[in-house]
Amino acid sequence: MTDALKVRTARLVAAYELRLDKDKSELISSLAAVRDGNTAGGFEIVRYIAHRLVGSARLFGCEDLDTPARTVEQMVDSGVEPSLIIQAVNELVERIDRTLLIGLQQPDWSDRRTD
Repeated sequence: MTDALKVRTARLVAAYELRLDKDKSELISSLAAVRDGNTAGGFEIVRYIAHRLVGSARLFGCEDLDTPARTVEQMVDSGVEPSLIIQAVNELVERIDRTLLIGLQQPDWSDRRTD
């Protein structure tokens, strides 16, 4: 991998870490909205963030986030009891916290050579 590509990849990873932190904050805010009675609006945001995480988690080597994010997305789509969705979102937030604490590594795809 060229130095320029390493720098760009490092920037992408850093931007993803920032987005994960923002997603975590938005999930927490959305749960507060749900608790205040805005169930539809709060869960709409929760579903959007979970869907986005499903799409990006594996790309950035965060397989630990994929399953809980997919679970949250499916629960919202299925109209599961709000307390169960809240519990699943809390688990997702905890996993995001752990991921950010450990820090992201360079994704596997960044090591592939192109000839």
